[in-house]
Amino acid sequence: MTESVESPMGFSAPRRGFLGLLGPARAKERESVEKIMEGLEKQSATYKNIILTRIDQRYVDDVWGEAQVRMTAHLRAGHRVKNPAAYMTRVCINCAYDELEKIKKRAEDLIGDDDTSVLERTDVLLDDSGLMYSDVKAIMAEVLTPRDHRAYVLRFVYGLNAKEIAEVLDWTHDCVRQSLVRADRILNRPEVKRRFRYRPRSSER
Repeated sequence: MTESVESPMGFSAPRRGFLGLLGPARAKERESVEKIMEGLEKQSATYKNIILTRIDQRYVDDVWGEAQVRMTAHLRAGHRVKNPAAYMTRVCINCAYDELEKIKKRAEDLIGDDDTSVLERTDVLLDDSGLMYSDVKAIMAEVLTPRDHRAYVLRFVYGLNAKEIAEVLDWTHDCVRQSLVRADRILNRPEVKRRFRYRPRSSER
């Protein structure tokens, strides 16, 4: 009967040999993850188009980056993915929806009275005249319903289209369109437009 030889670490020689295999195995696993991600990166145009069907162009690159991070973390955690391409499609869609939720939260902060708003309200430019959102927030809150106000901000501050707004607010497409039309009609009344006339700040004169 063959005796096991004790190693300096307290493991028998066969056990130590097994542990020695873990290093190469883990290296091979990392290599496999990198290979999968490289293959997915080659199809980035396809995935970006999928993201674009759910969110505005300006957010596509950020969403794609987040999708890559999530996919890499999922694979490195040891999860087996039979069809990486199909799984990545689902990850991209989920990331796009998550980004829409973040936009909704930022819009609510922008409309609300919380001084710790995610955005600096004075930095939100509404149009080329130099009019800032902070300049008209009180007027918009006064003349628009909260519902129309929220839809208007998502459309003209964050650049979402009607379909995207419907997804963010869980409204129907028709409700969004009606809300935007109603807000636009109210904000274009002569008496309201006069209140929106831009006056340069003293530092700009």
